[in-house]
Amino acid sequence: MINSVKEIELIRWIPKNYQVGQRWGRYTAISFHRHHENSKAFVKCQCDCGSPPRFVRIDMLRNGKSFSCGCFHREKVTTHGAWGHPLFAIQRGMIRRCYNPKDQRYKEYGNRGITVCERWHDVNNFIADMSEGYQKGLQIDRIDNDKGYSPDNCRWVDRKTQCRNTRRNVYLTHDGKTLTLIEWSNITGISYGTLWDRIKQGWEDERVLTSPVLSDADIRCAHSRSFRHNVTI
Repeated sequence: MINSVKEIELIRWIPKNYQVGQRWGRYTAISFHRHHENSKAFVKCQCDCGSPPRFVRIDMLRNGKSFSCGCFHREKVTTHGAWGHPLFAIQRGMIRRCYNPKDQRYKEYGNRGITVCERWHDVNNFIADMSEGYQKGLQIDRIDNDKGYSPDNCRWVDRKTQCRNTRRNVYLTHDGKTLTLIEWSNITGISYGTLWDRIKQGWEDERVLTSPVLSDADIRCAHSRSFRHNVTI
């Protein structure tokens, strides 16, 4: 239950047992407050679905009576017919990385002001607008990387095209971890340029990150063999 309070009625509070970023269900704590008259404690919460932040009484969070803005209930009772649609997961992914600070890609999206247009918060609208042209394996791409997700700024592209458009935001997944190209370069010891060249050649993530780097002598031998056998490497 959300207590109908206004921020002007609340005083900022720093509790000992709770902290910013703490989660209750789909809620993430943004700040803590007490009512200036009755001292009741409230938490300013951001729901994972991306709805506007709201104040929730802390006792309602502790006892589990409030764990989302209502989106969980709406998902249970609303038959939108999109659960099995391939664009459903893509739409949910957009919402998470733009509005959920806990998402590992939030710093590259929501934290720098990338948003999802209001129309696309409804998955059915997103499917209606973007079904045409979609094929398995394609990824959603923002034409202008400094603008958000909207019908006039999005298209479907293959992975290589997206990498060329968003080189600064390239992520690779391996061994259960998804990290940026720079982070993987630091971990593997393989230069950023080498990793990037492999991606441009269409290599899968695992091959990009685990293939050994050829020495200069190996490269010369490979080129020599390719010349003799007329094979392109």
